[in-house]
Amino acid sequence: MKVNIVLCCIIVFLLIILIFLIKVRSENREMFSNSLREHVPKIIHQTAPADLSKWPKTWKICQKSWKEKFPEPEYKHIMWTDEDLNNFVCKNYPDFYPIYKDYNSNIRRIDTARYLILHKMGGIYADMDYFCNQNFYDKVNVPKVSIVESPYKRNEHLQNSLMVSPKGLDYWLNVIDEARVRKDMVSTLSATGPRLIDKVYNMNKNAVNVLDSHYYNPHIENPEFNSEDNITKHYLTSVWGKNRGLGKNKRDKMFENN
Repeated sequence: MKVNIVLCCIIVFLLIILIFLIKVRSENREMFSNSLREHVPKIIHQTAPADLSKWPKTWKICQKSWKEKFPEPEYKHIMWTDEDLNNFVCKNYPDFYPIYKDYNSNIRRIDTARYLILHKMGGIYADMDYFCNQNFYDKVNVPKVSIVESPYKRNEHLQNSLMVSPKGLDYWLNVIDEARVRKDMVSTLSATGPRLIDKVYNMNKNAVNVLDSHYYNPHIENPEFNSEDNITKHYLTSVWGKNRGLGKNKRDKMFENN
C-alpha cells in the first residue's frame, strides 16, 4: 500500500514537472515569435515622382545622406513612385482603395499610403526633405510605433514626416480607420496628415515612442537646426502645398556649396 502511494506521488510530481517544462517552452517560443514580429525591418521607405527633373536639389542631397548612414546591403532602400503607391494600395488594401483613389489631392494618397506601407512591411519612412546625420536604427528598434515630434506646436504635436514601425502593428489600421472618418475634411493636415496622427496618438499614447524634436526635428529657424548633435532634420520643402509645384525650392539655397 505504501509503495503504491509513493509511486503515485512520484508520478504526480513528474507530471507537474512535465507540465511546467511544456509551459516554459511555450512561453519562450511565444517570446521568440513576438521578438521577430516586433523587430523593425531594415528598410528605408521614401516616395517621390519618377521624373528626377522634378526633384528639388534638397531632395537629392537628403536622399544621399540616408544611403550613406544606412548603407546597402544591410539596409534596403525603396523609392516609391505615385504609380507604385497606387498599385500597392490597390493590391494589398482593396477595401480602402476607393477612398484612396477618390482623394482630391495627391498628398492625401501619399499620406495614407505611407501608413499602409508601414503596416504591411514595417521599416523607416522619411520624407524626401529629411536629412540624416547619423544612423539611429538601434534607438528605434522597439516593439511599438516611433513617430517624430513636431517643433511647430501651432500646427500639430506629431508629424508624419519621419515614422518607424515593426510590420503588422494594428496602430496603422487605427490610423486608416480614422482617415475613413475624416475623408471629406477640407484640411489635408486634419484629413490625412499630422492632425490625424495626433488624434490616434491621443487615443493610445502608450503605443507610440515619440522621437524628440530637439534631436530628430529641430525648428528650422533655430540655431540648433545646424547642430552636429542632430540625428535628423527636416528642410520643409512643402512641395505639395498650393502653387508650390515640384521644381526648385527656396530651401535649395541652404545647399549652395554642396
